[in-house]
Amino acid sequence: MPATTRRAARALAAAAVLVLASSCDGGDGGRKDAPGTSRPPASSATTPSDTSPSPSVSEPSSPVPAGTAPEDPEQAEQEIREAWRTFFDPASSSKDRREVVESGDGNELMIINLFTDPLGGKLRAEVTSVSYTSDLNADVAYTLTREDRQLDTRGPGASVLQDGTWKVALRTVCDLTRHAKDAFKAPACDQPTPSGP
Repeated sequence: MPATTRRAARALAAAAVLVLASSCDGGDGGRKDAPGTSRPPASSATTPSDTSPSPSVSEPSSPVPAGTAPEDPEQAEQEIREAWRTFFDPASSSKDRREVVESGDGNELMIINLFTDPLGGKLRAEVTSVSYTSDLNADVAYTLTREDRQLDTRGPGASVLQDGTWKVALRTVCDLTRHAKDAFKAPACDQPTPSGP
């Protein structure tokens, strides 16, 4: 009898604990757990979408100016200045000049004629500045002289990147023929050049 009473008392106590626990729970995992466990997942779910790291990753779209200048502008300017120096140097051969002019091989006769001309052969130029209009083209400001007398350049000359080398633009050489006595323009001077600006 006492054993049965003990068992009944235990069963009653267990039932009371269960009733108490479920009434405190309120059906959503208990008071302690409701704010602590069910809310943080909701806020942690919104946190990643709020921080959204993807815009800052796609934001560096500054490759836009990459097309406005060569990769190494200083090296390019050095090449441009050297090409112009070679072209106007009285010690340069026609082969030297041909190599530093855009499409020089096909226009060698004009180049030879320009520098064997009594006036054209005395042309000298000094590059004063280089600015890039693209990664393949540059405007070249220069002073043009003949026997120390400054001539009208009609604006900047040009250089183009051809076969990986910066050269004096053909259109600039074509324009220089007007400063000679009998230098002719090559037929290519009247055609738009694909590498021109």
